[in-house]
Amino acid sequence: MRYFTRKAGDGDTAADVVQEAYARVLIHQDGGGTVLEPRAFLYQTGRNVLANQAARRAAETRMLDTLALVSDHSAPSVERHVGARQQLDRLVALLEDMPRKRRNAFILVRIHGLSYAQTAAHMEISEKAVERHMTRALLDCAGYGPAGD
Repeated sequence: MRYFTRKAGDGDTAADVVQEAYARVLIHQDGGGTVLEPRAFLYQTGRNVLANQAARRAAETRMLDTLALVSDHSAPSVERHVGARQQLDRLVALLEDMPRKRRNAFILVRIHGLSYAQTAAHMEISEKAVERHMTRALLDCAGYGPAGD
């Protein structure tokens, strides 16, 4: 617990990590897996759980940042739940209207968190082309231009 409290910076998160790590180790053993070094295996499993949580939080943050591109910040808190669904629907509609390469670049960068260089390599285009696609996609999301240009 002390190790994961230091790593997570929070006792409650550490408790969740330890519980998840123990559950994964037990599932592994119940499935017939052998563990030669149980303590080391438990620590590594816990580190994997922490890494997965960090990746999930980063993806959630990127998604919220992306939704903020099409949000109405003036909506009262009572309406935020409905507003969030409307934002998501609007984002999906904007993405559907974008040219394929622009949409793909936007999703790879804003949703999956790839760098422009990684996106360029994945799409087999130049970084400059990714930059142009992202600029146009962000303008589309902000309502400054038609998605199909």
